[in-house]
Amino acid sequence: MEQNMKKYSQKLLALVLACALLCALPGGSAWGAETAESTTAAETTTDKAAENAKKDQAKKSLEQQQKELQKSIEESEKKLAELGKSSKVTQDYVDTLDQKIGAMNDRLTVLQAQVDESQKAIDTLKPQIAANKKQLDALQKEVDAGQKELNKLNDRFEATYQAYCYRLRVMYISGEYSIITALLGCKDISGFLTRYEMIKAVSKSDTELLQEVNGKMEEICSKQNGLNQQKAQYQKVKKDLDEKNKTLKAKQAAIERDQEGIAASKVTLAQDRAESDALLAQLTAQNRMYTEYRNEDEKLQQQVESEIDALISGLKNADEVTTLSKKDKEHTTSKNNTAGGKAQGVYSHSDAALNMTYPVPGHYTVSAGFPNYSSGKYHGGLDFPCGVGSKVVAAQSGVVITVKRLDYSYGYYVMIYHGTDSHGRSVVTLYAHNSSILVGTGQTVKKGQQIAKSGSTGNSTGPHSHFEIRLNGTRVNPTYYLSK
Repeated sequence: MEQNMKKYSQKLLALVLACALLCALPGGSAWGAETAESTTAAETTTDKAAENAKKDQAKKSLEQQQKELQKSIEESEKKLAELGKSSKVTQDYVDTLDQKIGAMNDRLTVLQAQVDESQKAIDTLKPQIAANKKQLDALQKEVDAGQKELNKLNDRFEATYQAYCYRLRVMYISGEYSIITALLGCKDISGFLTRYEMIKAVSKSDTELLQEVNGKMEEICSKQNGLNQQKAQYQKVKKDLDEKNKTLKAKQAAIERDQEGIAASKVTLAQDRAESDALLAQLTAQNRMYTEYRNEDEKLQQQVESEIDALISGLKNADEVTTLSKKDKEHTTSKNNTAGGKAQGVYSHSDAALNMTYPVPGHYTVSAGFPNYSSGKYHGGLDFPCGVGSKVVAAQSGVVITVKRLDYSYGYYVMIYHGTDSHGRSVVTLYAHNSSILVGTGQTVKKGQQIAKSGSTGNSTGPHSHFEIRLNGTRVNPTYYLSK
């Protein structure tokens, strides 16, 4: 295109010089192409750069977590290989297997976070790509229309140029017959004036023709500059579109890779969980130290905990829970009547609410303590191994606030509200995995009163009683509050 501009400029220059030499006409307008200055508004990139940096940091964090978790899994597998050389099932082996399962669970969470992050990026890219494609189509139409118009202008210019060249050839063929000679050859003043007007008209026509050539050339240059800008914008948008498509494909590939990793990990995780549960059942059966399986469905457990949290939160304004009379509270300070004397209410701002007895009389051995199992996984209470049907009693006087019969999680469980301690914290106890429940919601119970029979319902390796104390909904170590 630059060569075409150079050719047009050369043609125009030749015409101007020829006109100057042959016609000696004054007033010929000088021709020059104005160069369009393109000023592009500076884009504010600070916010975009900060956003990209934040995304990169989040990506690196997830990748680092995945590396650390993978290392933990490999270390657990190495230890399991060593422990597996012995045919004897050990607690250490089960604990190590549970640690591996925990790391794999966390790795699954990280992988899913990476999938979510990639999907979020894809969801952002797709409308941008669609907008770029639309913009690209519009620019292509503008470029095509501009090129078509430019071609027409070139054709018109060529026609005008050829007409002016013909005029110059005529002037050249006429020889050295000058304007002065033509005027001096007139016989009278009338002829002189007539010939002068004719020469003036011809000169004016030649000037207008040259100006037309110049005008068309300027128009072509202006149109060409505009077309060049459109093409530059087209290439810019196309480059941006190509980069976004490349990013989109990379994100889609990352999702496929992570989803494959998730699928493979879930298979391994299911196998490890099954092995862990089987070995734990075998191990606890050998020593009759029953507890919970470590690999309870987390969503189901979270659902149960959410219901319990909501229940306890509602106790703050519960109208149905009565309070022990002042006489009853004073009586509870007596060493011989720690239960409050009457099973008709709960404590108010009294530490007597935390003076509790063991939930399974005669069974004080703990198979899993607070706050962790031997594998390190969280355990929110104490497990007391006992035979099926053993007596389960209220650790302190209070009001039964819920009775549930589930085939998962806590199984058959009871919760009792005992009032508030001296700090104003609500005091609630939970008794899980029972084979049968002997009380109902809203019932008032005394300290030491039987409320259930022990069992192995829900998530349990064998008959035992799971006991919890919750202060303002937070589980605490029951050991500090139990006495025989």
